[in-house]
Amino acid sequence: MQAYITINTTAEFFCLMVSLFCLYKDKAPVWRAFILFLLITCMVEGIGIYVHHTLRQPNFAVYNVFLPVECFVQNCFFYYLYKPYHSHKKLLVAWLSLFAVFYFSELIILHFKAFTSVTSTLLSVQLILASVYYYYLLLKEEKYRRLSAYAPFWWVNGTICFYFGGVATNVFFSYLVQYPGVFTHSARYIVFNILNVILYSSWAYSFICRYRQKTSRSSF
Repeated sequence: MQAYITINTTAEFFCLMVSLFCLYKDKAPVWRAFILFLLITCMVEGIGIYVHHTLRQPNFAVYNVFLPVECFVQNCFFYYLYKPYHSHKKLLVAWLSLFAVFYFSELIILHFKAFTSVTSTLLSVQLILASVYYYYLLLKEEKYRRLSAYAPFWWVNGTICFYFGGVATNVFFSYLVQYPGVFTHSARYIVFNILNVILYSSWAYSFICRYRQKTSRSSF
């Protein structure tokens, strides 16, 4: 049982509970969808732990199945964020198609026997660029926004911190692994735990901001 209670799973479960409280009556389906996405995330994490610790088997297949779900949900949300500025429907379809090509090509090349790390890195880079572009759109708009309470801003903050930190960490540790004794797997594990806490804390705060915005409007 102890294997299932980690910093990562605790952060995910906390974010799920916040989403249930804050978003279950939200009028926007794209926000409500995060309840289901976080539930799936928690289930995937639990299955991954079960396969690794109980069955003593590699769990890469679990995360390979989850990767397209992650890609679809994240990109649909960015499409929702971009929509007030201009439509990117064709770009969304093009990117999802490109992702599918890379994903299935890598699975075939790996003979379905390893994690699709190249496609995962590609997705991370794409989400970083999507986040930067959203910041650019925010800077360009004339409308005043109080960013400390603006839900999309905090959602994007968590996303860019996690994926940028993940890519940087993978590159950093891949280089340092050439020098035994400098860093260990446990150090990398700690870094990713920190990134997960940042991600789910930022998302949870964005859900709270969204809930406050909804309740403040309904009070008028």
